[in-house]
Amino acid sequence: MPTRKLPVWLTDPEVGALLAQMTTRSITGLRNRAMIAAMLGAGLRVSEVVRLRGSDVDLAEGTVAVRDGKGGRDRTVPVDGETLGWLRAWGEKRRALGLDGRAPFFPRVRTKGLGGRSLGQHGPLAIRTVQLLVNRLMQQAGLNKGRCGPHVLRHTFATRMLRRGFTLAEVRDLLGHADIRTTSIYLHADPQDLRRKMKGERQTEAQQVAEALLAKLPEDVREALAAVLAGGGDARRG
Repeated sequence: MPTRKLPVWLTDPEVGALLAQMTTRSITGLRNRAMIAAMLGAGLRVSEVVRLRGSDVDLAEGTVAVRDGKGGRDRTVPVDGETLGWLRAWGEKRRALGLDGRAPFFPRVRTKGLGGRSLGQHGPLAIRTVQLLVNRLMQQAGLNKGRCGPHVLRHTFATRMLRRGFTLAEVRDLLGHADIRTTSIYLHADPQDLRRKMKGERQTEAQQVAEALLAKLPEDVREALAAVLAGGGDARRG
C-alpha cells in the first residue's frame, strides 16, 4: 500500500519571513498582500482565489464565500481579525478603482496608465501569476527547501486551525473537502510541538522527584526551605 506524503506547511517564523518580503506601498502590493492573507487566513485554493468576486467577500460579517469550489461544493469561511483587516484595506482600494461586486475581488491591475494614472483591469488574475508570486516570495525568504506553490499556504492554514483546537470535521468544512480522510493528512506530528511537550513532561517528572525527596525531609527542614524559597528567610541564618 503506497504511503501518503505529509503536507508541506510553514511555521510561524517562516510565515513571518514570507510576509516580510512584501510591500503594500503600491496598488499591486496591497492586492498581493490581501491575496496572501486570503490563502493563509481562509485556506483558499489558488483557483478559488482568482475566481473570487467582490460580492463573495462580506467585509461586514468577515466571511469569504467560495462558489462552486472543487467538486462543485460551495462553502463560507469566516476569517480572523488580521485577515479581515487586509481584505478591508484592499476592498477600499477596489472601490477607489471603480470595481463593483461583479468584478474579481483580486483583479489584474495596471499600475501606470495614461498620464501616469493608475488603471484597474477588471479581468481575473491567471493562476500562473499567483503561483509565480508565491514562488518568488518563498525564494526571497529563503524558503526554497522543496517548498513551492500557493498550496503550501492552504496547508499552513489547515495546520494552524488544528493547532488552535478546531476539530478535524470543522477543518474539513473550512477547506471544502468531501472526505474527512483527505483532511486527516494534517494530523501530522509538529516537531516543535513535540519538543515543547517533551520538555514539559521532563519538567513534570523532575517536579515529582523533587516533591518525593522533600517529603522525606524532617518537617522543620521543609519549613525552612519553604521560607527561603518564599523570600521569608535567609539560608545563612540558623
